[in-house]
Amino acid sequence: MKRALVVAAVVTLAACGNTANPALQRAAQRAQTSTSTVVAGPGGGVVNGTAGVAAPLSSGQPVPGSTVAAPQGGGTTSGGGGGSTTGSTGPAVPAPAGGNGGATDVGVTADSITVGNVSDLSGPVPGLFQGAVIGTQAYFAKINAEGGVYGRQLKVAVGDGQLDCSANKAATTDLAPKVFAFVGSFSLYDNCGLPAMQAQPNESAVQVALSDALNAYPRNFAVAPLAAGWRQGPLNYYAAKYGDAWKHIGSIYANVGSSPAIWGHVKKAITASGGAVVSEYGYGPNDTDFTAEVIRMQRDGVQMFFSTAVDGAYAAKFVNAARSQQVTWPLIFGGGAYDQTFLKQAGDNANGVFNDMLYARFFNADEAATIPAVKDYQTWTVRVGGKNVIQDLYSAYAWGSAQLFVDALKRAGPKPTRLSLIAALHEVKSFDADGLLSPSGPGDKRPASCWLLVQVVKGTWQRVDSPASTFRKDCPYFKEP
Repeated sequence: MKRALVVAAVVTLAACGNTANPALQRAAQRAQTSTSTVVAGPGGGVVNGTAGVAAPLSSGQPVPGSTVAAPQGGGTTSGGGGGSTTGSTGPAVPAPAGGNGGATDVGVTADSITVGNVSDLSGPVPGLFQGAVIGTQAYFAKINAEGGVYGRQLKVAVGDGQLDCSANKAATTDLAPKVFAFVGSFSLYDNCGLPAMQAQPNESAVQVALSDALNAYPRNFAVAPLAAGWRQGPLNYYAAKYGDAWKHIGSIYANVGSSPAIWGHVKKAITASGGAVVSEYGYGPNDTDFTAEVIRMQRDGVQMFFSTAVDGAYAAKFVNAARSQQVTWPLIFGGGAYDQTFLKQAGDNANGVFNDMLYARFFNADEAATIPAVKDYQTWTVRVGGKNVIQDLYSAYAWGSAQLFVDALKRAGPKPTRLSLIAALHEVKSFDADGLLSPSGPGDKRPASCWLLVQVVKGTWQRVDSPASTFRKDCPYFKEP
């Protein structure tokens, strides 16, 4: 249950941006961080120069997702189908005839570039952001299989943030003087490692920030930049579709960390769209059944349900309770229900549930058939993480972050420096990972706002009132005055 609460908090943190929860910080276990350098191998396995050989952490445990070897080659190159190619520079590029300059900066040699990734892998919620490591490794594996960038293979040095401020600081401090940049990291305490990055000359963080401090860092470049507010397009859509029912909304939210404050921002956006929340409940770790809340919402005159501050497991708990009370309201989630856990735990009760979101249906097989970037993501995360890998929001964002880094690296030229990488990243004003993610502006911190609507039909998420392979174009963003 603690995992679900933390994930719910991060879902909203990723959407709006707020500082990490001090209570979680105090509760987190203090432990020595461990790091190891790994390279995403030419066949997709995570290796130290030899395909299929897992690189162990100093604790003796394998890097998450590193135990599956894959054959040489394979995979396809994203060609931009199913979305604009904003921010993409195409396939990998060979070294120029005159050479690539060798060791041009920290973490760079003639045949490799090493980046850092500090994600919460152990601690109170083991495996919380394992997907962030897998997503980064998977995209690099794809690029390495294509020949690398200017003759260099891409490596990932992994540090464990352990859902702990001190551990994040220690891991970042250890890696910062050794790596070219940080790429794809996901840590609830990413602000704790920030001073170590700031102490380095021109070191960038190409990752989704979960704290205001990292988001404000001029050298943070995120594929989902944070901003105070909420995407207005879905709210306007619901107001038009459901009419008076939009003025009688019931909701739940994770009563942990910054989630209550973020839900407050969302309610202001709802009000701006003409809606009103008439019944709400902040849930805690001891809440396992929402039947009482559903009955209370019925008494309060709720006519539809909408929630943004909830993850897949708790979304399933609410939906199951609502179905048990024969609720006929529209049941809508703002992102968190698009989750494999939700489908498993809600079962047939999931049918009819809606979800609006800022990314393609990254684990749907039919989406892979129409968007090459989704097919690539699915192919390479399986090669790196194994057939049972969980394809989640964090691995999708990390894949996008790795692509953003590679695109900028290509623009920086065959003799890259940290400074030339930053200059290239600042130039990226529109990026969508070839249709995997909603367009945003990493270079000027413009948040994503174009969205798509999905609904569970016969146990699978299907697009509704949305283009077949792109995002809707009604993309206003509500910013608080």
